[in-house]
Amino acid sequence: MEGKGRPTLAAPAAGVNSLLERLLGDRSGDLLRYIRLRVRAESDARDIAQDTYLRFIRLAKPDVIQNPEAYLFRIAANLIWEHQLRQRQHEQHRVVEEEPVSEAPAPHQIAESSQIARNVQDALAELAPATRAVIVMHLRDRMSNGDIAQRLGISVSMVKKHKTKALEHCRRRLRDQHR
Repeated sequence: MEGKGRPTLAAPAAGVNSLLERLLGDRSGDLLRYIRLRVRAESDARDIAQDTYLRFIRLAKPDVIQNPEAYLFRIAANLIWEHQLRQRQHEQHRVVEEEPVSEAPAPHQIAESSQIARNVQDALAELAPATRAVIVMHLRDRMSNGDIAQRLGISVSMVKKHKTKALEHCRRRLRDQHR
C-alpha cells in the first residue's frame, strides 16, 4: 500500500531513530498513559507501547509522515483495538467453555413428571391400607424390611409380599395409563 500514501514497515530508515528519540523524550509518558487508560493490565500496556515503537521504527519512509506524534498514537490505537478484540474473543470462548449445562428439566418433562406422580398417587390410593403403609415406609421413609416388620407387627416375609404386591400394582397402572 506504499503507493497510496501510507508508510510501509521495513528495516529502520535513516532519521527514524532521531525522530523516535525526540518522540520518546517528549511524549513517551503521554503515550503510555494513553494506552493504560484503554488496557486493563500494566504488562499489556507496556507490551503495546513497545510494539508501537517497534512498528514506528520499521517505517520505510518516515519522512512521508507529516505528524509523527499523531501517527505514533494512531499505531497505538490500532494495537489497542487489536488487543481488545483478542480479549473479547478470548472471553467469549471462555464463557462458552465455562457455561454450565442446564440440569433443569424442560417444561414438558416437568408436566410429564407431575402426571406420573399423580398416577402413582392414584395407584397407591387403590392399595389396601397395610400394603400402602409398607410401600410408603420403604420408598419414602427408606426403612428396611426388618424395621417395617417391627413397626407394623408383621413378619419380614409378609413385608416382602406387600412390597411385591404394591410394586406390581403400580407398574400395571402406569403401563395401562401410557397405552
